[in-house]
Amino acid sequence: MKRLITLILSLLVIAVGGMRAAFAADTIGTVDYDKLIRSYNKAQVFQDDMKSKQADLEKMRADYIKQIREAKTKQPNNPVAVEQLQKSLEEKLEGKVNEYSNLQESQAKSLENEMNNTIETVAKSKNLSVVLAKQTVFVGGTDITNDVLTRLNAGSSAPASK
Repeated sequence: MKRLITLILSLLVIAVGGMRAAFAADTIGTVDYDKLIRSYNKAQVFQDDMKSKQADLEKMRADYIKQIREAKTKQPNNPVAVEQLQKSLEEKLEGKVNEYSNLQESQAKSLENEMNNTIETVAKSKNLSVVLAKQTVFVGGTDITNDVLTRLNAGSSAPASK
């Protein structure tokens, strides 16, 4: 009976030790994705470009509104012409909005892929098996944000001065 209890306890110790080793094998890294977006040169250039395109759209919209008002003033007895002008200008504006939206989507996806690939590369170089968003980790983990930023910015130019 003693021997059976000793055997069970021995197996239990081995099992717990094995579980401990498995948990120790999972090394966790963290990355501050918000900081990456704020500090990655290409992301800054992308954000500046999108602000510029947004300003262009606002200017275009204001110009179209002005043209429509002028047409209404100059041709008060021709609402059909004014309506056609308005429709034409709205289509042009919508086309530009779609063009900028598609460009924004493709560039954002490209940036996201670059950042994710770099995170994966840094994680492998540091033997991390899991990388989580820093904001979701209460305690622990190896922060690799600065290493990722260094690699990302090494391959990109500095953002243009404002």
